[in-house]
Amino acid sequence: MSRPKAAGRSEVIPACFALWLAATHTVAGPAQTALADEWAEPMPLVEASLLLDADSHGSRIIVVGERGHVLTSNDRGAHWQQVTVPTRSTLTAVRIVGGDHAWAAGHDGLILHSDDGGFSWTRQHRSQEPDRPLLDVWFADPRRGMAIGAYGLLLSTEDGGRTWRDDLGNDEGAHANAIAEAPDGSLYIAGEFGSILRSDDRGRSWQRLPSPYHGSLFGLLALQDGSILVFGLRGHLFRSEDRGSTWQRIETGTAATLLTGLVRADGGIVIAGLNGVLMLSDDGGRRFQRRHLPDRRGIAALLELGSDQLLAVGDGGLTRIPARTSGAKASMTVDAR
Repeated sequence: MSRPKAAGRSEVIPACFALWLAATHTVAGPAQTALADEWAEPMPLVEASLLLDADSHGSRIIVVGERGHVLTSNDRGAHWQQVTVPTRSTLTAVRIVGGDHAWAAGHDGLILHSDDGGFSWTRQHRSQEPDRPLLDVWFADPRRGMAIGAYGLLLSTEDGGRTWRDDLGNDEGAHANAIAEAPDGSLYIAGEFGSILRSDDRGRSWQRLPSPYHGSLFGLLALQDGSILVFGLRGHLFRSEDRGSTWQRIETGTAATLLTGLVRADGGIVIAGLNGVLMLSDDGGRRFQRRHLPDRRGIAALLELGSDQLLAVGDGGLTRIPARTSGAKASMTVDAR
């Protein structure tokens, strides 16, 4: 596959997430590659560092970010502990599977695995090409999973990560930024150049879907009613009710890049991104209200801590925000942790 050059592909992104998004637009040098052979160092203010993804199972939460930082909590985020992992490379994605198993992925094509709920980690994969970072990871069960990333990279495993097969995610080499599973078992990938892919056979083959946008898409949500939301640069947000065959643009009222989304237990939808933007919907993503964190910190991931609180992960670390923010002039106080 002939891969596009990194030069000339980047779009202007606010500096708060430059470290993360640079993974998809630049070639890592020898210094970054060397970090893959080191262990992450304990950091006193790690909870305030750049953190990029989070996942939860029951009361357990795992958060990952820059310099190989991995934080765990056993009490829904009341207390945090940094754990030691065999890398200082930036980690961009984490998934907990079945409670005990977890996978984290990031720069240098790294994939880390834990079989004890995130207390200890081992390295399962590292790319031979340092310019191919991984940006998201998905697992159906503790044996079958995928990791996706720059230049259409798609890795798959059927043995719990003991071996990884390098598959071709897309023939144009577009960065694959996010992967999600729909209630019907279909998988969707959103990425660069507005690329949207769907697999109806658990990732064995992929169909390119018509795209409503030609800029980068950084996230997607697969809703219980079968609808799909995709979102990305400059506040672009689209909704499909027919598995991606057609799309409707949803007005957001913001030019801030949208990076992550969450479907709450009560069915409410929250989509967030740079400049502390929060887009809230209570009608299945047909209409949204816009809010901002007071400090305008960028948000890379969201978790629901309970019926009344969310955990925002991103620029400046961990921030608790109220889950109930309905009303045209609802206040939003934050609790930075």
